[in-house]
Order: sequence, then structure tokens, then C-alpha cells
Amino acid sequence: MARTDDIKVKSVMTTSPVTVEVDDTVSDAIAMIRRHRVKELPVLSKGVPVGLVSYTSFIERRSVPINAKVSSIMLPVSKLKEDDSVLDAAELLVASGIRGAPVMRGNRLVGFVSRTDLIRLMPSISEMRRLTVRDIMTSEPQSVTPDEFISRAQVVMEGLNEKALPVIGDGGRLVGVVGMTEVMDTIWSPKGDTPQRSPRPPRKVFDGRTRTQITVGGIMTRNVVSVSPDETLGRVVDLMLDRGLSTLFVTEDERLVGVVDQSDLMAQLLSLRPRDQVFVQISGMTIHEPDVLDGLYSLIGKAMKRVAKMDRPRVFYLHVTTYDTEGLASKFSLRVRLNTDGAMYYVKGAGWDLYKAMSDVLEALETKVRREKEKSLDRRKGR
Repeated sequence: MARTDDIKVKSVMTTSPVTVEVDDTVSDAIAMIRRHRVKELPVLSKGVPVGLVSYTSFIERRSVPINAKVSSIMLPVSKLKEDDSVLDAAELLVASGIRGAPVMRGNRLVGFVSRTDLIRLMPSISEMRRLTVRDIMTSEPQSVTPDEFISRAQVVMEGLNEKALPVIGDGGRLVGVVGMTEVMDTIWSPKGDTPQRSPRPPRKVFDGRTRTQITVGGIMTRNVVSVSPDETLGRVVDLMLDRGLSTLFVTEDERLVGVVDQSDLMAQLLSLRPRDQVFVQISGMTIHEPDVLDGLYSLIGKAMKRVAKMDRPRVFYLHVTTYDTEGLASKFSLRVRLNTDGAMYYVKGAGWDLYKAMSDVLEALETKVRREKEKSLDRRKGR
């Protein structure tokens, strides 16, 4: 079997991808995404990719008229070559925070590779076969309740860079899921519209209620696909592909205990790439001063050196959410995921001082790695 780094993008990409032109309208793009059930569309100008559009583009720029040009909301595009490896593709998608990228042969578009295309490979990779949901899931995921308004769900999804949220009822029981698709349909389509029709941004939907008055329970999907913590990674991939899902919720006795999504799987795939230093990604930052980022990277670098004495760190992901702004002060919520040679760790924290919150989260992360190392040594000694 070929090494993962020897598998080329051209062997997994989607040929003849669905695209839009730079002069097409926002309405055209929304209709294409719905009709073809894709997550992102390459935007072309004279046959050359110049950007991407996705549901996120529309949600974040919902004040843009639907007859506006796609160019007004498109995201910057990163491109791959057909002879790049699948690990090159994984690194590009993770680093860019996108779900897919155009594949080029010279100056010609020949395909599109998505996270789904890459994830499809994972069950055939020997290093992945032993993994269970418990090894890769994010514990204590953010959730909403049926009585909360969809505007709240939208804010949470945007802040966490998530595309779906679990809906929790009494006793922590998983009762539904609300996704960006449902929010998008509510914002852009009045009651009775179908995905085939050109969407119109209504002032009122759902029998006269405005968007801010619609509850999560009114639009959520109730038949939720869930898995147990002991399911295999192969089963997770099969469910995602068969059901067209990017997120699966993890339950025990109907209670939500975790979530596994495509970003978790991408981090596992990226951890296979040999590298001298840990791959670090920071997302969600609203503070862009170089000194602030340098300070965070310095804290992370020192922590990773300490972690490396216990287990080799591979991929470090930090997402920062800023909220509860008071005057010039803001509160920060931090979520950290670390993939090492031996395990995946997840830690979260919050605070008004970004550096203090980051230091506390890194300290908690080191403690988790140390405890896992001690458990591993005990198992080897047969204790």
C-alpha cells in the first residue's frame, strides 16, 4: 500500500466541479449550492478560480442584496496542483480554514478537492484503523436548547466556526441538531420556498414571525444521527459519507458526551505528516496586532517544548471567541485541540486577560498529557 504522502490529489479529487462565475449574482450562487448540495463553490473569471463562496459567506454578509455580484462576498482562494499529495491538501485546507480547494493543471481548472474527498481515504490508512470515536471526539461541546432563538444559534456557530450545533433537552438528552443550512434557509427563504427556487430575503417568515423570534425548536432536525464513544473511525466515515454529514454527535444513554466533525478527522490526517515542529493554527482572532499573535505563539511554543518531553506534538489548534465586550475590554473563550503521536487532547477556558487565559489552558493541557503518559507507563508495567 502506498504511503499516505505518496497519494496524489488527482486520485481523490472531484472532476468537473460545480462552479459560478464572478459576475453571477448571490441568488445564483445560493441556488447552485442548494441544487447540487455542495458546501463551497469555486468562483471563476475566464475559467480561472479567483475565489470561493459558501454558506458562511452568505451568513456573514447577509445584508448584501441577493442581486449583488458573487465577487462582493467571495473568499480568497487557495489552489492545489494535481500532483500535490493528499497531506499537502489537508495542510492547505486546515491552514486556510476552508473546506475545499480548486485543483489546477497549469492554468487550467481540472478538479476540486474537499475535506470529504480526503476523509474518504482514512479507513484505508493503517494508522487510522485502531482509532475509536473516544480517541478523536471533542468532549463537552457547545450546545443550544429548543427554546433559544435562532439568532443565538447563529452567533454561537459563527463564534465557534461550527456548522452544526446539538440541541439539548431535559437531563442533557440530545433532542435535535440545528445547522447552518437550516439557519440559511430561514434567513433567505420565506415559508413555502423550495431549494429549486431563487431565494428571496424575506422581512418576515414562519407565519409573520421575524427571524429573531423563531426558536431553534422550530427549525431543528429531530432525527439526529449519533454514535457511541466506542464506534470505530471507519463507522464514522461511513455515516458521514452515506448521510452527507459533516458532524456526528456522541451519546451515552441518549445524553450528549461529545462531538466528532470533519475538522477532528482532518487534524488526525494531518498528524500523519512527518515534521520537525508542531503545526499550529489559530482561528477566530479579532485582534490582529502582531505583538498579540507573537505573544500567543511564544506561549504555545514554550508549552509544546514541555509537552514534547512526554509525547510528540503534531497538530495544535486554537480557536478564540471574543464576547461580552465592555468598553475597551473583552472576554475571551479559548478552545484548544492537540494531536500527539499517542492521543488527542481537548481543553477549553475563558478570561478577560487573553494571555492569562491562554496560560491557564496550556497548563491544563500539559496536565492532561502528563496524566495520560503516567497511565500509559502504568499499563506497560501491568499495574
